Amino acid sequence: MNFIKGSLLVLFCVLFFISLLFLGVFATLNASLDYENVKPQIKSLIKEIIEKEVNRTIIDEQAKILQTYCRETNNEYSFYDETTNHTFVISCEIIAKGTDAIIDEESDILIERYYYTEYTCGFLECIEKSPIFLISQHAKDFWKKQVYVFLIISALLVVLIFLLVENKKNFPLITGFLMVFSFIPLVALLPLARFFISGIATTALPFNLEFVALIFFGEYKSVFLFGFILGLVLVGFGIFLKLLKIGFKIEHFFMKKENDED
Repeated sequence: MNFIKGSLLVLFCVLFFISLLFLGVFATLNASLDYENVKPQIKSLIKEIIEKEVNRTIIDEQAKILQTYCRETNNEYSFYDETTNHTFVISCEIIAKGTDAIIDEESDILIERYYYTEYTCGFLECIEKSPIFLISQHAKDFWKKQVYVFLIISALLVVLIFLLVENKKNFPLITGFLMVFSFIPLVALLPLARFFISGIATTALPFNLEFVALIFFGEYKSVFLFGFILGLVLVGFGIFLKLLKIGFKIEHFFMKKENDED
């Protein structure tokens, strides 16, 4: 009976470790794909492409044409871009600020439209149709659902581990250490992503693919620290219970000694 109980405890501990590992990865993807994190990375990517692929003189000349258009009592300028299949509407207030302001505005419009595009397809189907789906609100919501799924699985495993542990005071130590070690691999997410990306990158690309790694795993530190610190707190609480038990034993020893002397 004890062998079966011990085997089940080991099995559930391993499953708990794996569940926390997936939880950390999905939480990182969810946090990294927040709009406020995605936007600056994509804007930097767009600027890099423009700097390398587009003649700055031509852009400045176009900006002057738009400024002339605005001086003719127009409030905004709209145009359809065949490359992105989007219609851009830029206020003359932005146009008056010059080329960089116009590029920033166009980038903001484009990023917002792509990010908040509504999809009716499944996750894998959406990727096949349009890989840009991976940096959308829809993709973020998908990872968020996985976080909740593995959070529930982890909670159930914690209950099972608690029921199987003989000495309940060891429970915080076991779960704490498992949490600490399961979140440590998150530190390697960004370096690994950069390594694999550098392996597929080619000189033909007009931009640095490192931006891709930052988009998906840029928030790994915050997720890692949360899980790691929570694990350390549990370990610390477990050690406190152990010391408390030792303290009671020492107190009991001296009280018994005093009673024997009396």
